[in-house]
Amino acid sequence: MTTKSSIADRKASLNRATEKYKKAIENQVGDLKANAGKIGKNALIIGGTLVAGYLIVRVLVGKDKTTQLSFEKEERNLPAAPVKRESAIVSLIKQQIALFLIAIAKEKLFQAIEQLRKNDTQRT
Repeated sequence: MTTKSSIADRKASLNRATEKYKKAIENQVGDLKANAGKIGKNALIIGGTLVAGYLIVRVLVGKDKTTQLSFEKEERNLPAAPVKRESAIVSLIKQQIALFLIAIAKEKLFQAIEQLRKNDTQRT
């Protein structure tokens, strides 16, 4: 009888340990899901900032001159308008604005990364 009760006790002990480890794993998976969600949101914010910065720079610097539109052939018969070149000062101002906006985006990215690191250290 002692062996049967010791086997039953051992089995109950193992079942409790299994449940304990199962709950610990479930908690870790939940934490990983929460972290993945936060990282995903931050990645979207950073990506959006980069895209916005790129678009702003693209607008300020101008269109790529190698791009050709399909309707250019039809417009060849029309009188050509004189091409106005922007002055060096305007070009410099646009470049400085673009650099300023990129610097702001960079600073925001560093702040977001620092906040993520701070949150990770607080959790551990």
